[in-house]
Amino acid sequence: IFNLHTDYNDLQNIKVKGSEDNKLFFDYLKYISEKNKLAQDLANKKKQLEDNKQDISSVNQEIEKLDQEVKSYQRSLITKYPNTLTALLIKANMDIDIPEFTGTKDEVDLKRYYYYRKHYFDNIDFKNSAVLYTPFIHNKIETYIDKLTVPVPDSINITIDSLLKKMPFQSEVWKYYVSYFLNKYARSNYIGMDAVYVHMAKEYYGKGLTPWVDEKSLIRILDNALRMEGVLIGKTAPNVTLYTKDSLPVKIGDIQAKYLVLLFWKPDCGHCKHAMPDIVKFAKEYKNKGVKVATICTKLGKKAEKCWEGVKDLDMEGLDYNLADPKNLSGFHAEYNVRATPTIFVLDKDKKILIKQIPADKLGEVIDNIIKQESQDK
Repeated sequence: IFNLHTDYNDLQNIKVKGSEDNKLFFDYLKYISEKNKLAQDLANKKKQLEDNKQDISSVNQEIEKLDQEVKSYQRSLITKYPNTLTALLIKANMDIDIPEFTGTKDEVDLKRYYYYRKHYFDNIDFKNSAVLYTPFIHNKIETYIDKLTVPVPDSINITIDSLLKKMPFQSEVWKYYVSYFLNKYARSNYIGMDAVYVHMAKEYYGKGLTPWVDEKSLIRILDNALRMEGVLIGKTAPNVTLYTKDSLPVKIGDIQAKYLVLLFWKPDCGHCKHAMPDIVKFAKEYKNKGVKVATICTKLGKKAEKCWEGVKDLDMEGLDYNLADPKNLSGFHAEYNVRATPTIFVLDKDKKILIKQIPADKLGEVIDNIIKQESQDK
């Protein structure tokens, strides 16, 4: 039990009894508040000198002196009280000192970036579970993932693995971030980031490293990952057999096209009806670029008859393939992890998945970018 005493008219003057850590913390806040006032005065003085086109070298020296004074105070406090929450907070918010590098500007910038990234968490004590409840740790980790990591799944997976290794295995911090990363990428709206979810599920949940997760939830997580894994970007699309209106079988792998667009849809889907004019227009405009479009109606059983009515009503008869699988012999829902319509996949000539889950009205732009990138890579 500890007590805090302050005056409503002087909230900066807080006195603490019964808690050395809290006393240390509020003393530090008071010190920083005083130094911030001095820093603001010096900043105002510098601006005034600059406005009057006067020499600012002396005020710059004062600013540097004040900065070094504060850093010295912080280092002294951390050394003297290393096991306090106050020291943990101060150290965690101290800037990384980046050494001087030589080379061209680009070389120096790159060296600084790699050094900063490598030492980004040097001042964070992941062994102390209290860090989990601080106001800065989450934003710091988010910045590291979202700003300092190449935004592709493989790079993000490596970053997450290395970050979790910094945390004591099975600690509260480790468990929190294992759960957090799984859920972050389960909800991600960025194309292709389901690969990160699959990685987390397989490497952490699937290997028995999450004993706090109940069996029902674990089965659901691993099942989701299994469904996602087969249609990750870069994978070969499942070679399912579907059927035309006349019940002729068509294997996805047998369709010859430089680029094949697969559209999973259903005739009573409002979003599908809205998207179909864009699909029909796209198919006509990109036919000469080696693009074919195959639509797969997701209706099953007797309801599949509505598919062919929809094809006619939505002017889809001119598309390359309109397919369905009324008896669900192919299991295409599971094979392609179709959970909503419309769902779009773009495959290359080898049926490798290039991109997926894109809006119909963006197909032309996406194909143009793919063609442009492939041309540059040659």
